[in-house]
Amino acid sequence: MSRVNGVLDVWFDSGVSSWAALETQDKIKRYWPADLNIEGKDQFRGWWNSQLILSEIRFNKKPMESISVHGMVLDLGKKKMSKSKGNAIAPNEVIEKYSRDLLRYALTKTSKGEDFSFDEKELKENKVLRMLENIKNFIFQIKESKEKIKIEDKWIISKFNSFLKETKESYNKFKFPEAVQRLEEFLIETLSKKYIKLIRDRAGEVKENLEKIYLGTLKLFAPIIPFYTEKIWQEFLEKKKVKEDSIHLSKWLEPDEKKINKKLELKFEIALEVIEKGLAERDKEKIGLKWPLAKAIIYSKEHQALKELEEIIKKQLNVKEIELKASHKAEELKVKLDTKMTPELEAEGYARNLIRSIQAFRKKLGLKPENVIKTLIITNEKTKKILEKNKDIVADKTNSKELNVITESKETFKNKADFKIKDKKGEIVIIKK
Repeated sequence: MSRVNGVLDVWFDSGVSSWAALETQDKIKRYWPADLNIEGKDQFRGWWNSQLILSEIRFNKKPMESISVHGMVLDLGKKKMSKSKGNAIAPNEVIEKYSRDLLRYALTKTSKGEDFSFDEKELKENKVLRMLENIKNFIFQIKESKEKIKIEDKWIISKFNSFLKETKESYNKFKFPEAVQRLEEFLIETLSKKYIKLIRDRAGEVKENLEKIYLGTLKLFAPIIPFYTEKIWQEFLEKKKVKEDSIHLSKWLEPDEKKINKKLELKFEIALEVIEKGLAERDKEKIGLKWPLAKAIIYSKEHQALKELEEIIKKQLNVKEIELKASHKAEELKVKLDTKMTPELEAEGYARNLIRSIQAFRKKLGLKPENVIKTLIITNEKTKKILEKNKDIVADKTNSKELNVITESKETFKNKADFKIKDKKGEIVIIKK
């Protein structure tokens, strides 16, 4: 073993390495200063300190444009991981159990420049990959129809472009945990829980728009979960829905600020809060969403802003009428439901619940939405009279070319399932066409 000649000090050697490794002045001009240095917080006094001092001495300028700091991974007791202590977790073990992408995602979400405890729970309960898969499957199942853009579609286009602008800023400033937070909020809360719920019954009209937003969101996830996003991209490529051979070869989207409508976004925030409060009132009264109600009275200081979104509120709360009133009390927003159940409303409620039962049975039989069926409902005379009031609606929603409600049958049927709606019971028979 012999000492390497010409090494003044290891930190001096590290400090000059960023430009010493570049052989010519042309390379220094092209590649230096570095765009980004990524290291742990211990490098403030070490590598970064050496670089800054020596760079200022030699070039009179900083050796990097930006620095991103990560913390040290600790165990759940906030102690440094060590093999000797037996609390170390090997990355390969985590990758084998959960995948590279989930580990990358968890570390990106958690590491904010401070030491942090590694919690396996974060990987177990991650909803993002499952949500991306579910929305992809939903898009693939949609049968495209003539495009029709409504106010909720203008809202999601505005929200998407706002999200795109904000997330791009987070990425460019190397605020990766902030980028993850924006990605999760848009994917799970805005796109899945709100928008898809609003357009589920008319998804064919907005398939192209939904697809574009989904793929744009997928691109924003790609730097963090590169393998999983590539897998989904290849599925879209197979269906000729994208052109580039890889998601990592596709262009980064630029926000269209002309499509950002903050006033519309604010109106929807109020409307979504109304819907949330209305659904809470239903839960309080123990009235399921399948049961239509006569009226919802909304007290709000922003009642004028809600007029444009009345139809959306009616549909989401499943009420026949909306009454908007100005709120003069300290409480800014209140929703009161008319819970009186008429025979007509009750009959519609039974029909909606029956539709759900038939659809669940269709799914169990492996039927696709486009598959036409013949349906028989076997029940007692009293329930038959209630269900026949909305028989045509049930047939239409379940793609039943023929639907009959009968009180008895001597035939033996292969595809038969029981149903129960409140105190009403019966059997569903599906005959494949």
